[in-house]
Amino acid sequence: MPAPYDVPCRSTRSRRRAALLAAPLLLLPMVACSDNDRDDPDGIDTGGGGREGVPTSMADLRWNVDDSLADTDVCGTWVVRSSVGEEPLHVLDVATERVLVPQVTAPPGSELAPAQDWLTSGGCVPTEDGPVVVVETQERYADLDAAPPKLVAGFTPTGEQLWVREADGRVFGDYTGQGAFLLEALTKGEDLDAWTLVDARSGETVAEGADRPADVEAQQPMTVLGRDLVSTIEGEVLRLPGHRVELTGAPGLVDAERVLLRTVEAMELVRLRDGEVLWRRPDAQPVVVGVQVADLSTGIVLASAGGSFVGLDLATGETRWTSPVAPEEVNDVQPQVGAGVVVLQRPDDLDEQVVLSARTGEVLDTDEHLVAGADVLLAVDEDGRPRSIAADDLD
Repeated sequence: MPAPYDVPCRSTRSRRRAALLAAPLLLLPMVACSDNDRDDPDGIDTGGGGREGVPTSMADLRWNVDDSLADTDVCGTWVVRSSVGEEPLHVLDVATERVLVPQVTAPPGSELAPAQDWLTSGGCVPTEDGPVVVVETQERYADLDAAPPKLVAGFTPTGEQLWVREADGRVFGDYTGQGAFLLEALTKGEDLDAWTLVDARSGETVAEGADRPADVEAQQPMTVLGRDLVSTIEGEVLRLPGHRVELTGAPGLVDAERVLLRTVEAMELVRLRDGEVLWRRPDAQPVVVGVQVADLSTGIVLASAGGSFVGLDLATGETRWTSPVAPEEVNDVQPQVGAGVVVLQRPDDLDEQVVLSARTGEVLDTDEHLVAGADVLLAVDEDGRPRSIAADDLD
């Protein structure tokens, strides 16, 4: 990324997960699904006696917060938890406390037949018609370069399979963003596109490219901002396909309508539909680009100004608080911002969290591990049991 946009970037979930998947963990037994394992005709395992240990309610869950392979993704009141190390991919509906385990059905004519010991992972993508849970599943393997093909399927949070597609086994999904998601290749080859942008609702390919630096029409997307809108590592916001430049800057995510952009001159809140700048702060920048930086419940944007973390008013850009936590005291590459809190990690122990009030910037005291999204705040106790709380419970 050029110097004007020299803001820390998140490590994409797909690349982090796949780097760890090269380890012997691939040989562990995994939980996936096959037609023979089903208890529910709608493609949902409700744990009704078919598979021992499959959770059916939030009270059944035991999350290992120390699991480096685990991903927890939040859309609305749904939480998607996946780990190729210990846990089957499952969807928690926080509103009802029900847990679903989506089961992938292969497309007609496919030679792939998902089985109970297949690897599973995935995430959740907000769309205009509601969240879509995306599940990746494939046979176990020990060599990423020889990974078998996988199935990638989209589900409603209630378990209805919307679509399914076959994919090369060397690609992994990145579900950060809106409307679409990226399948990114972890190994490069003439027979393998480096990235594919997939419509989350239909499963159709929006655009793809081979990530050739000299080819402007193959720039690697970094963050999905809409069904056909992405930002690149070069600091451009492109409309795909066609690679038409819409905006310039490094993005922090706000919502489906707005994005925070760090440009050469300033940090700006920009309306996506017409590019109008709603406010600008020459002295500020996103703490990290490519992740959610706004808490809509308190109207706060997490940013950096004057060497400190600050909470900016989402409506005006004015500073509402300055954090007492020094930037060097935390790892801010993967913050969680939402539901009234800002959750950061300690640099020397990524399992230890530092929690700020999104409303005031004050440090909140908790011994539990937090999972935060726009509409969800979960506290996970020392036994791995999640429960729904509010930010006020931490005061």
